[in-house]
This record gives sequence, C-alpha cells and structure tokens, in this order.
Amino acid sequence: MLLSTFGQVAPISYVNSGSMSPTLSTGDGFVAVPTALADNPEPGDVIVYRSEEIEADGLVTHRIVGRTDEGFLTRGDSNPITDQQAGEPPVTRDRIVAHVLVVDGHTVTLPEIGTVSMWIRDSVRATGTGVPASSMELLILTGGAVLFWRGF
Repeated sequence: MLLSTFGQVAPISYVNSGSMSPTLSTGDGFVAVPTALADNPEPGDVIVYRSEEIEADGLVTHRIVGRTDEGFLTRGDSNPITDQQAGEPPVTRDRIVAHVLVVDGHTVTLPEIGTVSMWIRDSVRATGTGVPASSMELLILTGGAVLFWRGF
C-alpha cells in the first residue's frame, strides 16, 4: 500500500493484484477510510483487513460477502472462492483497518496511482541496494511530489 511504510494504512492506498478486478485493477489507487471513521462493516463493503494466513500479517483489500458468528467472510471480486475457503479465518472487526470509500454506490478509484509505487519497489529490490524498498519508495515519491509542487 502506498506510503504504508510504518505499518499503517495510508489515506491513499492501492491494490497490487487483480483479485478485486473489475472494481479495482492492479495498480489502481483508492481512498482508505480508517475503521474509526467508517460505518459498521456489512456485506457488500470493500475493506482492508490484516490477514492472519493468506498474506501472513499483510493487508488484504477484499469485499465482505457474508457474516458468521465468528466474523466476516471476504473474497476478491474476481476470486472463485472466499478467503476463508483459502484458509483465512473469518475476519473480526478488530482486524479491519479501513473501508474503501464509496460515493453514490461507486468505489472511488484512482487509476494506476499504485503502478509507479510498485515499479519503484520492484526496481529497488532488483538492484539489491540494501535500502528497504518501502523507504526508497517513500523517499522517491516525496521528492517527486516536492519537485512537482515547486514547479520543476
């Protein structure tokens, strides 16, 4: 996720796989609304949650497709099975870190905003500089934003 260097969800994040296609394509950005500011989660919502199994403590952006006594059932829009069928336990409220912003029934997307970020991470990993990819990503994106803002 864009600028999630310190383990927090950034207000602007992106998806790095096609599991949410066609709602969110690989590289598309979205506005992440922290759980504390969002409505109660319900089936149909697209959420960002902390995975226990399928992404090993990583963040997953998928849709809530059901509810059980143990928690929510989730699935990527293009995935044939739920995350729970793939081994992820039902998602409890305390593992939901954000909701994807929806306006007038449509997910707010920022096409391709994550593509640059993914390219930076892949390039840094390929060069083996020893600098964490997320730190280099933050440095390059911040520098680019400053140059853009200053008119260079």
